[in-house]
Amino acid sequence: MPSRASVLLALCLGVVAQVASTSAAAVAATEARCFPPDFLFGTATTAFQVEGAWNVSGREPSIWDDFFHHYHEDVGRMAAMGLSSFRFSISWSRVMRWDAQERRMLPNPQGVAFYHALLDDLQARGLQPIATLYHFDLPLTLQMQLEPKGWLNPGILTHFEDFAALAFREYGGKVKYWATFNEPLTFISGGYGSCDAAPGGMQPSSTNTYTVAHNVLLSHAKAVKLFRELKQGEEGLVTADARIGIVLNAEFGYPVDESNALDVAAAERKMQFDLGWFLTPLVTGDYPEIMRDRVGERLPRFSADEAALVKGSYDVLMLNHYYSRLVTSCESKRSEISCDELPLGHARDRGLDDTRAPNGARAPPASSPECSWLAGYPDGYLDTIMWMHAKDPSTDILLTENGWCGDQEVENLDQLWYFQAYVAQVYKAVVEEKIPIIGYTAWSFLDNNESGSYKPRFGLHYVNFTKQDAATELARIPRPAAKWFAHLSTTKCLDGWDIDIDTVQMDAEEAAAPRDTMRNPEAGGNDVGVPWSLTEVIILIAVGVAVLGAITCEAMRELRLSSQGSPEELQVLITIEE
Repeated sequence: MPSRASVLLALCLGVVAQVASTSAAAVAATEARCFPPDFLFGTATTAFQVEGAWNVSGREPSIWDDFFHHYHEDVGRMAAMGLSSFRFSISWSRVMRWDAQERRMLPNPQGVAFYHALLDDLQARGLQPIATLYHFDLPLTLQMQLEPKGWLNPGILTHFEDFAALAFREYGGKVKYWATFNEPLTFISGGYGSCDAAPGGMQPSSTNTYTVAHNVLLSHAKAVKLFRELKQGEEGLVTADARIGIVLNAEFGYPVDESNALDVAAAERKMQFDLGWFLTPLVTGDYPEIMRDRVGERLPRFSADEAALVKGSYDVLMLNHYYSRLVTSCESKRSEISCDELPLGHARDRGLDDTRAPNGARAPPASSPECSWLAGYPDGYLDTIMWMHAKDPSTDILLTENGWCGDQEVENLDQLWYFQAYVAQVYKAVVEEKIPIIGYTAWSFLDNNESGSYKPRFGLHYVNFTKQDAATELARIPRPAAKWFAHLSTTKCLDGWDIDIDTVQMDAEEAAAPRDTMRNPEAGGNDVGVPWSLTEVIILIAVGVAVLGAITCEAMRELRLSSQGSPEELQVLITIEE
């Protein structure tokens, strides 16, 4: 019969085994919330919001008018974070210039060279480029020289095709993922509906939004046709595995009253008028039926050839999403606005009050009034993804923008919460819902110009816009979300990071380090390290102490109940009591 001392020793060893088992379970649980090793984690910027240098390398003004000066260092910072992709836009007015004699845009060699240098740098750092052709910055000459102006003119299709041809021929061998347009809903509803964004000077109209959207969809489809022709050509101008799409955006709409059939219908109408406006023609060749019913003859029609051109004009679905809304009809008693207040055209035809955030949404800080429109509601991200996925379940989805609007604070913990909560929804979509999502893109890598203002701060990196001696001295400081995102990018795992013990350094020395010094998540998964967080360590210690205490008490009870005991056993009891 074993002595009680040996029993106690065995029990203590059992504590160690229990703690080890708990530790292994914690690691397993952490590893269970990991993305596939080839999942793309990246950030984004766009030409008109960060490049600056409007008068450098022959660039002409766009309708909006210092990444240009800092791109090499910034790409180094991306590599140091372990990012796998970088989304950017090609400035039309940088790579092409207006030729008054030919009355068309012609290539600008200096501007073309800038993007070659950027792409070469990305390739050297192991970053996958995601290139957008049009991100709100129509060359000013095309707005002024055409009549009707800009996107209202069907002649814009030829000009955009020239731009797309230049981009594909120049950069097709260096870019795998292409987007023709970014958020047509945004620049059309803002510029031609409410008329409070570029190009400016538009008068209220019941047709302008639909005319522009029609021209955008046809421009997109013609560009995709050209892309596929070049991809199949013998010249090898576009790589064989390159893919193209159009970046669409949507807020998810929830009914104000889920038990009210009219509110439920209003929420679905929002999705059809916003996301379906562009997605449905890509899938079916025509606009949503509800838009045909409500807009009537003011909604343009595709010819048979145009419908065939538009239908299927994508290789990958692309989605931007930031927040969600409660929805009711503007005719409802629950509406806080009247239908007459809505701008003519798209907004009035859909007839909605979607100004309220869902219950439980996280509002931005009061110090950021410019961000009042963005309230974080993570569940809406998954619901929006699922709505898009249902329209074409067989096609991959690339999440091209998602981010938090904050103030000038560097230690922005609201932003950290936002990214952690929203990426968790992406994990659910990929792992639990089995939706074929291939990547997630955070908006944005840097603080930038948001619709004419530097006050809204979206950047993973804070940029000092106020205390610089020159335009080329805009200091970058990583926010907590940047450090967490670096962990996410290198490990592909949501967990295992703690803000209190984070050691990620984004200084110039690390930014210049070769990419192969970063952990490689594709090497069989063996070097995907998941560092212990301080919280996890404390929990494990507490569990160990509790279990050990329980064993000690039980041992003392057994010894006291025993009528027999050797001197060694009594010594153990004395030692335990001490």
